[in-house]
Amino acid sequence: MLKKLRNKMLWFNMALTSIIVLGAFTFIYILNATQIENEIQSLISQEANSLGAAPLEEDEIRQSLIDPEYPMILTVINSTSDLREIGLVVSDQVDVEIQSDDEVVDESELYAALVDTATKQGAVPNEVKLNDRYWRYSLFLVASFSHYSINNESMGMYSTSINSYEPYYQVMFFDVTDYKTSLRNLRNTLLLIGVLALASIYIASFYVANRALRPVELAWRKQKEFVSNASHELKTPLAIIQVNAEVLAGSPEETLESQMKWLENIQLGSERMDELVNSLLLLTKFESAEQEVVRSVIDASQVVQSVYQSMEAIALEKGIHYQEQIAKQVSLESNEQALRQLTMILVDNALKYTPAGETVTVALVERQRKTVLQVSNSGCPIPEETIPYVFDRFYRGDPSRNHQDGGYGLGLAIAKAITEMLQAQISLTVDQDGVNHFEVSFH
Repeated sequence: MLKKLRNKMLWFNMALTSIIVLGAFTFIYILNATQIENEIQSLISQEANSLGAAPLEEDEIRQSLIDPEYPMILTVINSTSDLREIGLVVSDQVDVEIQSDDEVVDESELYAALVDTATKQGAVPNEVKLNDRYWRYSLFLVASFSHYSINNESMGMYSTSINSYEPYYQVMFFDVTDYKTSLRNLRNTLLLIGVLALASIYIASFYVANRALRPVELAWRKQKEFVSNASHELKTPLAIIQVNAEVLAGSPEETLESQMKWLENIQLGSERMDELVNSLLLLTKFESAEQEVVRSVIDASQVVQSVYQSMEAIALEKGIHYQEQIAKQVSLESNEQALRQLTMILVDNALKYTPAGETVTVALVERQRKTVLQVSNSGCPIPEETIPYVFDRFYRGDPSRNHQDGGYGLGLAIAKAITEMLQAQISLTVDQDGVNHFEVSFH
């Protein structure tokens, strides 16, 4: 299920990113294409203004190229506008010939390509391709030749071919190959960058999706473990109650006094179940994100001291050396009830697992601008490999899960939940002498 969730997140992220990247690159491409088109149109407009003429419509262009009514002058301009070539088309009913002494561009082929496009069906394109070069053209009808200087050297031999006041066609050819190459290179670059960007984003998204789902996966696994462990823990007291109830039901003739043992067993099972349920409710309460903590400045020394004193009888009964190192008048901005419960859990846990003759120490000190609560016990060092798990729910070092200590492995999980609620940190270390140190740091 989590893999499906990850894949959905991944594909959603990729789809959204692809749309954004495609939109951004399309905008860049269209913007550059528009700028190039505007530049080309600007060149055409400049030439048209110099002639005092306007471009012809599509139908007029087709008619003028297929069956020209007036002579035609070809002007070829390269992409930098520093080369101009001029040719003259003299038209009669049959023949069309190009008269030019400039061999840089073959105007005959260029004009033939232009006429060929005009004779085809459909709209007349505004470009022709010849020898792998692209030419944008514009056709004008000029009413008078007075716009050109007859003595211009570039006109040379054509000046006598056109009457000074006779209308003529002017065809402007602009070499736009460099523009189109630039635009094509931009498109290829954007495609390459887009593919690389999407590949990088996919890898990054896959990594981020896995990282984002780790807490969910961990919570899901813990929830499954919690349900499994809770079911296991509830199974024992329920079995006790059920078995003893069946014994009672099978002996209806017996007196209440003779059946007292079975009733006590049922009561014991009920008490253990009640203890477990209360612990689970307490753990849920402290782990709830909606749990509000009322903070105030409290006398932490007095709170820890009172807990210490309340547990002295248990230590004395078990033959444990019980001592304290509680600094006086330590103030702390916290919740008194939560601090009391936290201290009680840590001290109870230490006394529960410490054998007779060993030592349990309860300390409260101020260290490096922090208030530190420390509960230490000797005689039962916790293995290093199990330290990361001691604060997990239902975790106990005894794999047989016996209940001789009377616990369910929820105490330290509750302690951790309380420290997180109080925005403190809890840790466990074992020193070289095998002494366990449970330490809570309050900022």
